[in-house]
Amino acid sequence: MALRNCSNCGTLFNAINPNMRLCAQCEEDEQERFDRVKEYLKEHATATVIEITKATGVERKEIFEWVRSGRIEIAGIEGLGIQCESCGTAITSGRFCVQCAVRMQQDAKRALGGRKSQRESAPRSKSTFHAANSIMRRRRDD
Repeated sequence: MALRNCSNCGTLFNAINPNMRLCAQCEEDEQERFDRVKEYLKEHATATVIEITKATGVERKEIFEWVRSGRIEIAGIEGLGIQCESCGTAITSGRFCVQCAVRMQQDAKRALGGRKSQRESAPRSKSTFHAANSIMRRRRDD
């Protein structure tokens, strides 16, 4: 726990975890706005950002943050302006389009796949070395 200033109103509050950025009141207000947008989208699934903003009073920036963080996914939304950070394709949620996400995952597997860990490459035997055993032996000897 740590004392932190609310990023919205500036009030000093006790942050339970390091990811907390809002005080309890601002968190409650944000959740209420989120619920309004969610309810509006249930009835108007093909609404544009401008329509959502006018109907709910929630700013485009906040809707953008919810979509970017993956908290809300909007399939038929127009005018949100979120683009894949890799290729620039328009996306509806997150940071990367599906194709770039798959490509990055494959690249990471390829990069890490060339190097196998000792556990994977070494045959299993009963005489294995454990760091914990070594540390315990040193402590006993001291």
